Amino acid sequence: MPPTMHCTSSSLLSSALLTPTRASTSPPAFLLPAFAQTSPFSSSAPHSARKDHNRNRGVSALRHTGLGKNQRLSVRLANLPQPVLDPLRRSAVKVDENHGLWGFFPKERTRISTPEESNMHGRAWTVQELRGKDWDDLHRLWWVCVREKNRIATTEVERKRLGGRFGMYGDHESGQRVAEVKGTMRCIKFVLTERWYAWENAREAGMEDPEVDLYADVDGGERAYLPQEDGEETLSLGSEDAARTDPSQRLPPPVESTVSSEARVRV
Repeated sequence: MPPTMHCTSSSLLSSALLTPTRASTSPPAFLLPAFAQTSPFSSSAPHSARKDHNRNRGVSALRHTGLGKNQRLSVRLANLPQPVLDPLRRSAVKVDENHGLWGFFPKERTRISTPEESNMHGRAWTVQELRGKDWDDLHRLWWVCVREKNRIATTEVERKRLGGRFGMYGDHESGQRVAEVKGTMRCIKFVLTERWYAWENAREAGMEDPEVDLYADVDGGERAYLPQEDGEETLSLGSEDAARTDPSQRLPPPVESTVSSEARVRV
């Protein structure tokens, strides 16, 4: 028969075995500072409503929030213009015939050009032809090419819009036309590059030439070319001319041969 245990000791033992201890419910030691701090983890300021006394705050067309009772607009609904739905009552829009935007459209002022119209073009300018043009002519020709490229690009966009994903006719003709335009622009760049190198070589030669002053103010009357005084060459040429004209300063007579008569007989 097992020995009987006192009620007090048995209750204490059961409470010790069944109830968890404080050490098991408390967090680990490395988390204790987190429970002890009182400041929030986020460094941003807490969200609070802005009080800037703006009467229009909260008015949004997306959220369907309109004006309040005490809010007034500067425009009244009675003063707004009404659209004209009848086409016969609409006023004709006046368009400038010389407007610059017409340059983005064909000469016939249609939306797109036909393949026959796109194919009516010449060849590109060559380098030999452009070398004889001055700066103003090259500048004007360059911007003519830019306008032509923009016109072709406008036609391409309109053709894709009307043709959809399958496209429309005229792509091959437009490609040939823009290729000639790009060829002209390429030759213009080549000619300008040649002129720049020629100017750079002339500038370097002028820096080394003592008779050229590249910093001279030509508009102010200064001379950019300062030839050196060639006095020595003038004097030398003058002395030779005087010797030729003065009879007293002629060349000495030639030395006579002193060959003996005996040598002549032997010869």
